Amino acid sequence: MEETLKEILSGLHKVNNRLDSIEQGQEKLWSGQEELRTGQERLWSGQEELRTGQEKLWSGQKELRTGQEKLWSGQEELRTGQEKLWSGQEELRTGQEKLWSGQEELRSEQKELRTDQDRLHSRLERLQSGQDQLKDNLIHGLGPYFEQIEYHIDGKTREFKDILEGQQRVIDTLAARSIRHESEIKEIMKKQ
Repeated sequence: MEETLKEILSGLHKVNNRLDSIEQGQEKLWSGQEELRTGQERLWSGQEELRTGQEKLWSGQKELRTGQEKLWSGQEELRTGQEKLWSGQEELRTGQEKLWSGQEELRSEQKELRTDQDRLHSRLERLQSGQDQLKDNLIHGLGPYFEQIEYHIDGKTREFKDILEGQQRVIDTLAARSIRHESEIKEIMKKQ
């Protein structure tokens, strides 16, 4: 019996040891489970951070697409502007060629104008000479005529002067009579 008891004790001791090791294993399981929960929470937190990061990346990608579209639009505007500049440059070249052509025409017309001006100058000289000759002829031809007019005017002036002197005498006589009559009228008025 003793041996049985020893065996039982030894078995109990083994069972106790196993129970202790089960308890330790269970504690390790609990501890491992806690670590797994903590790890799982970290994974969820990391997953949320990844989702947030992914949303930021999508938002950034949309902004990049918008920016790229704006760049393409700007590039198209630049191309259009460049085409307008080329067109304007061609118009300027055409205008410049027309100006050169017009300048050549002006030079040609200027030469013609100088020729005409020289002809006009020679004609003016001839005209001046003719005017001087005409002036001399007029002075010599009209001199006697003016002398006759002057003589006639002097004669008429003397006639008018004689007539005016006579009329002045009449006016003076009438004025003297008028003064005398006025004084006579005043005397008659006083007497009355």
